[in-house]
Amino acid sequence: MLRVAVLWRTLVVIGRCLSWCFGLSAVYDVTRRETFTKLDNWLNELETYCTRNDLVKMLVGNKIDKENHELDRAEGLKFARKHSMLFIEASAKTKDGVQCAFEELVEKIIQTPGLWQSESHGRAVQLTDEDAGGGTCGGYCSLL
Repeated sequence: MLRVAVLWRTLVVIGRCLSWCFGLSAVYDVTRRETFTKLDNWLNELETYCTRNDLVKMLVGNKIDKENHELDRAEGLKFARKHSMLFIEASAKTKDGVQCAFEELVEKIIQTPGLWQSESHGRAVQLTDEDAGGGTCGGYCSLL
């Protein structure tokens, strides 16, 4: 019974987090096929618990710096197209493609007007030019 209670509480937390989520990245390891094959299960869970139908999704093939690839770019791209996801390959180790992945995800979120208005929460996201506390970014995103 304890397992069921813990699982239920976890699912409630996931649902709440996804209700505020504008975009997400699903990352797999290009050197380990099993990380790729588990993506279908993960996306099914996402569809079950996510309340947004305009969520921006990105598929990231990671560890492209390694030589022993079990998956090629074409497989990742085909999966991303099938599931209406953005796609990029990257290396967290060398940082190749990492910044681009974040920038593309944010750009697509900004280009999706429905994400900027949330009738169910009575809040909207507003970009301002105020400094967010001395960071290098000139603007920040705040919830109203």
